[in-house]
Amino acid sequence: MASRLINIALWLLVFLLPVKFGGLVLLPDRPANFAEWCFSRWPLELAVVFAFVWAAATIGAVWRRRGMLLGGWGWLPLIWLASQWLSASVSPWPARAWVVAAFFSVATVFFFIGWWPAENERRYRTVLGALAAATAVVCAVALHQHFGGFEDALRYAREHPESVPPEIRPNLAAVQGKLAQGRVFGTMFYSNTLAGYLILAGAPVCCWLWRCLRERMEGGERAVRVASVALTAAFAAMVLWCVLLTRSKGGFAMLALALAGGLALCGRVDWRWRAGALAALLAVGAVFFGAQGARRGAETLEARGDYWRAGMAMIVQQPWLGGGPGTFGKRYVERRRPDAEPTLLAHNNFLQQWTDSGVAGFASFAALWIGALWLGARRLRAAPFDPLAWATWVGLAAWTGHNLVDFDLYAAAVAWPAFLMAGWMLRGGSTTATA
Repeated sequence: MASRLINIALWLLVFLLPVKFGGLVLLPDRPANFAEWCFSRWPLELAVVFAFVWAAATIGAVWRRRGMLLGGWGWLPLIWLASQWLSASVSPWPARAWVVAAFFSVATVFFFIGWWPAENERRYRTVLGALAAATAVVCAVALHQHFGGFEDALRYAREHPESVPPEIRPNLAAVQGKLAQGRVFGTMFYSNTLAGYLILAGAPVCCWLWRCLRERMEGGERAVRVASVALTAAFAAMVLWCVLLTRSKGGFAMLALALAGGLALCGRVDWRWRAGALAALLAVGAVFFGAQGARRGAETLEARGDYWRAGMAMIVQQPWLGGGPGTFGKRYVERRRPDAEPTLLAHNNFLQQWTDSGVAGFASFAALWIGALWLGARRLRAAPFDPLAWATWVGLAAWTGHNLVDFDLYAAAVAWPAFLMAGWMLRGGSTTATA
């Protein structure tokens, strides 16, 4: 009974992350009335408390039965977390640094949800089921925004200016300009965050859906196979469509690269099928983005270049402990060009780990994701083909690449599931490597 309740609570927590906790840790969400609680994002503190209570209950229940030995790659997230708290303890902005360090503490909890060996596979499938339901909701909201939702919001704001929150009114023109671009963001903070979530969860969720349909549908073997493939393909097409509607060139490019790497690992599949699938994906992206997208991409890359140059200067100035988790924006103000856009984050999580948490934070963070991809690739090569492991590897590879150009690490809806998937992959990869 206790195990069932724990799994139900985990399903609910993971489902709510993309649906209600898609904001940034540095920009807290504060619903003002009942309607906002129903249709807007919730304060991140609720997810933090929920996660810690769930972890405490789970550790208590599991420890009494069998205990747990920590070893191998399991130490890496703890080293990374220790570097965050060490840097926060010496930060000139302790209030912000401690909040972000607590946020990263929950990310580490999620890593061990995936890492924990007892009923590992069953728990991971529970998580993917929750993400599948959440992804359907997120994509539905994004498609509603595309098919008239933005126009309705702009019209209502113009006709009822008193409905606009006071903190947004000074920048209302800029917000309206962003909405007029038509880039969907679903339930997330902004479009690139939605892209980061979809390229992370899309492949594993589609694999889970295919397996679930195969196991639960009734009828002849051929009919079940055709129906499950058709329904999964429709779901995958919806996810890919929403990725395109975000107009996130970085997200789409990382997804294409991850799929190329994943297809290279599928040695048993004819190379012509693999090349054809990748060519079709690239053709869709090229047609969708076009020349206008390329020009916009050059502008955003220039802005990121300014962030990254400032970040390198911060590393030279404070290479060992950094300025504290989440404090990049505080120091960027001093190094920002007069015509450059303001920012709170470096739009490169690897770079920001070094600027904020020093060399130990950067090294352990990089080792965690490189290790997950490396061991995952070994797992796929050494063992019989496992569709779920392959799909998880593709999602992790796409998200790791997206870390180079955006700040998904600071959004709970994206970062916490990514850590869980990394824990599952490292645990399974370690088992395969030692077998």
